Amino acid sequence: MQYRQVGNTGISVSVLGHGTMRYKSRENAAEMIAHGLRLGLTYFDIGSAYSFKAFDDNAETWVGEALRGVPRESVVLSAKAQPRHGETKLDRGLGIDTRDDMWRCIENSLKRVGVEYFDFYQFWDMSADDHFDAACVGDDSPLVAMREAKEQGLVRHLGFTSHAQADQIIRWLEAVPDFRFITVYYNFMDTAPEAAINFAYEHNIGVAIMGPLRGGLLVGESEVFAQARPEFAGLPVQEIALRFLLSTPAISTVLSGMNEIAHMDQNAAVASLENPMTPEQRQRFIEAFREFSKGEPLCTGCRYCAGVCPQGLPVAHMMPLYQLAEVFKVASANAHIKSMAGHQRLDPAKCVACGLCVDKCPQKLPIPARMQRLAELSAELQEAAVE
Repeated sequence: MQYRQVGNTGISVSVLGHGTMRYKSRENAAEMIAHGLRLGLTYFDIGSAYSFKAFDDNAETWVGEALRGVPRESVVLSAKAQPRHGETKLDRGLGIDTRDDMWRCIENSLKRVGVEYFDFYQFWDMSADDHFDAACVGDDSPLVAMREAKEQGLVRHLGFTSHAQADQIIRWLEAVPDFRFITVYYNFMDTAPEAAINFAYEHNIGVAIMGPLRGGLLVGESEVFAQARPEFAGLPVQEIALRFLLSTPAISTVLSGMNEIAHMDQNAAVASLENPMTPEQRQRFIEAFREFSKGEPLCTGCRYCAGVCPQGLPVAHMMPLYQLAEVFKVASANAHIKSMAGHQRLDPAKCVACGLCVDKCPQKLPIPARMQRLAELSAELQEAAVE
């Protein structure tokens, strides 16, 4: 296992981080955590709403039970709570917008995990300006409690997780120098956060990556990769995706929500490579994208188009599926595309080619034409399943 420093915090973490959202059960959590420790995983990303059944029966308590007896200094724990104005669910750490509520979240999580401090405490899914306002603005904000907890040694460093646009993330980092760690959604398909990742690196701020395999879609085989970059022939897409991320110096750790021993072993093998992808290979890999797309621009996952479709289509979700199927020839996308035709929310045939999404798109993607192709492909896949 390889290890990296988290910005200038003085904390070192395994480059493969243990996401705790996808445990199947308490027993599965115990099995995966024990195996991860044997493989050298040290970073754990926990959330009070993960696998929530009751205050004392959720992923936080499962992690705490599995780590009982493990020297505290041998693991790095990052907990979080979600800043929002509106309905508060303290037991799950959701909808937090006051100092006192944040204090209760921190204390609840410390109690459930059974530790005296967290290495990192993050605002969870701070992805819009109103989320930032709920978290950081005012004398009674949750940020006040996080700073107090840091002063008392209950939290060592502050940060946030986000699906926001890069310029927003940069603006928040500039506004709150306390933030020394961010967790962002990034992979070789969703490259929109790159400017924020680079900004963090330049300012000695640690970076964790979520969504490295795009929710399990970046898996399987791709003839396109093998043809364009022969050095990757024979490697599954998920390994290429991890190699791409781990070859990025700005990234401290890559989170994976592993609940199968085989998957953890595969990921750990990649995370043990000293040179998962050389700078030259990484550059050739990036250049190959232009070859894949035959000159057409690719969706970067910036989400500028989110919420603009008058038909309610989630364009930012559908364009990457188009790319996986039509550009990268990754078969894992087909099952998702097959289910689109006739779907109330996802049917690409509902597109009326109004162009509102294109107006918002920095790449000026031909989204209506791609929606038409998705509709055709969905129908073809459904017909093939009947035959």
